[in-house]
Amino acid sequence: MESSALPAPSAVPAILAALPERPLVSVVMALGTADPAHLAEAVASLRAQSYPEWELCLAVPPASALDALAAEDARIRLLPAPSGSPLAALDAALNSARGPYLAPLAPDARLAPHALLAMVRRLAAEPDLDMLYSDEDRLGPDGERRDPHFKPDWSPETLEAGFYTGALALYRTSLVRAVGGFRAGSEAAPEYDLALRLTERTERVGHVAQILCHRRETAEADEAAAGALAERARRTGGLDSVRIVAPGLYALRRSLPTRPLVSIVIPTAGRDSLIGGRTVDLLVACLASIRGTSSYESIEIVAVDNGDLRPSTRAALEQFGARSATWEQPVFNVAAKMNLGARAARGDVLVFLNDDISVITPDWIEAMLGLAQNPGVGAVGPKLLFEDGSLQHAGVVFGEGLPDHVRRGYPGDDPGDHGSSLTNRNYLAVTGACVMVRRVEFEAIDGFDEGYAINYNDIDLCLRLGERGLRTVYCAEARLHHYESRNRVPTVDPAEQARFRKRWGARLARDPYYGDAFGIRPPAFELDAERFPQAARRMVEAWR
Repeated sequence: MESSALPAPSAVPAILAALPERPLVSVVMALGTADPAHLAEAVASLRAQSYPEWELCLAVPPASALDALAAEDARIRLLPAPSGSPLAALDAALNSARGPYLAPLAPDARLAPHALLAMVRRLAAEPDLDMLYSDEDRLGPDGERRDPHFKPDWSPETLEAGFYTGALALYRTSLVRAVGGFRAGSEAAPEYDLALRLTERTERVGHVAQILCHRRETAEADEAAAGALAERARRTGGLDSVRIVAPGLYALRRSLPTRPLVSIVIPTAGRDSLIGGRTVDLLVACLASIRGTSSYESIEIVAVDNGDLRPSTRAALEQFGARSATWEQPVFNVAAKMNLGARAARGDVLVFLNDDISVITPDWIEAMLGLAQNPGVGAVGPKLLFEDGSLQHAGVVFGEGLPDHVRRGYPGDDPGDHGSSLTNRNYLAVTGACVMVRRVEFEAIDGFDEGYAINYNDIDLCLRLGERGLRTVYCAEARLHHYESRNRVPTVDPAEQARFRKRWGARLARDPYYGDAFGIRPPAFELDAERFPQAARRMVEAWR
């Protein structure tokens, strides 16, 4: 993230002079059905850029007004618009582009005056980047700015849930050409299709956390976007299904090439609790829910008890085909209990599950496995709902170096921030109340850190997987009830908190998936009156 405020005009020459290179940025645009007045605004915003090294490759039908513009500014290159779709026009613009970086731009979008300068400064700092995107907002009918989108850093699974990278985006031109440019058949969603194909070739993707582009509201091309996702899945491992969740939001499910044994490890104290107005044995109810509701057939269950289960509970273990392992130490340590269960389990995939859980979606394991099999994924966690149906878990974010559940207590059908609750999304961590991890990755980091006997062992697990370059994913399609009390005030051992801060404090100073402008007490993707001004000072231009 840039550390400077919006540069004064007098400072721009020095900033430009300090750049090691001034690459040409080829902005490609096709007129399509855009309002000519909006196109004029887009071109004017380009001509107002503080970074001068750009060209506009504009494929349009002949127009005297545009001819006059091109005559005034040699950087504007008018190209004959091929007959047919705007896609052909975009491809013509791409073919004529001379710069090493390509910037597709809608003809009704506007750029902030420093947009290209901010992007090129980032490229100067990280010249290996193949793709770079910024934050953005929307322009209303009267041109007013609204709906700011403070985006996460590079998030592969989030991109498969919608075109979150959007605009402004710069792509390495040679790579765009190598993947085939704007693909035939992607007419209604060409840029999304391009981003999907390009990121199959590279993970060198950067994010400038500044609102640099202002776009007008447009209808989502959901069918075309879903088709692009389906093609991505076919290219990268096989398609099960693509579902349109909401405008611009999608649920991609890859097929499972194998159906490995999944070992569900349940640490339990064999206690009762009040659920639905009646007292139930939590472990028995959890076992009954797994066996009675889950559609995945290759499951084993290992319950890790304290050696004091009641005879009726032990009988239920046998009834539901579960095995048990006994924690025989006098000191409570849930991390050690989960490690014990993992050693007793036989599956190649491990699911650590609280005993106060019941299954809602029968294919919860299939949904999580579909993500866990993605190369580079380490941990997967589901959506968890309180007994009253409100959100308990939809991902974990960090504020002031400590974790918390985002949008906890919101309605169960809450869409979140730009679909954050409705669709799969990358986070730094998910809750250990239900988390899936492949055994090989679990054992590579020696399982749970038993130094966190009560708190933070789940978060630490995800973060250590992250140190190995593995991503954590919230799986919105897997839904379970978690009967933890909504009103329970979590208590944390000060020693464990101090140990966690010492181990992870430096890395968690900034959460790459949760913008600086959002509140942390509680975290909800809501702009915070206290934090937003501080974040704004670190942005070249804050939303206003």
